[in-house]
Amino acid sequence: MNENNLLELKKDIFYRATLFIEDMGEFSPFGSELLENEIKPVMIFDDAEEVSKGVKWIDILIDSFSKKIFNNEIQAGAIAYDVSANFKNADGVYEKRDALCLKISTDGESWSEEYFPYMVIEGKCIWS
Repeated sequence: MNENNLLELKKDIFYRATLFIEDMGEFSPFGSELLENEIKPVMIFDDAEEVSKGVKWIDILIDSFSKKIFNNEIQAGAIAYDVSANFKNADGVYEKRDALCLKISTDGESWSEEYFPYMVIEGKCIWS
């Protein structure tokens, strides 16, 4: 798998996250699978009952993508979810911000984890 495929996978995640944020202000966990040059979106539609049962959608996505990678059904999986985390502002002071957590794996065992803060200004998602 080449770097361009991973870049396209990330672009897909950010594109969909931006749509969700601008439309709803937040988003439920979702993901994308990569097989050769095709990216397939994967959505989870959680309802109040499942959330109240403590269903761990992120773990379910990780397990599903890992199994598919091990079975050579996909080459990579990416998972995104909405978090609130502390980031340094321009003055070097930590402040709590909304962010996208992005997890990616190409081997099904190790999952990278990156955080990307965002703001919504006049209905538009601004990645910072």
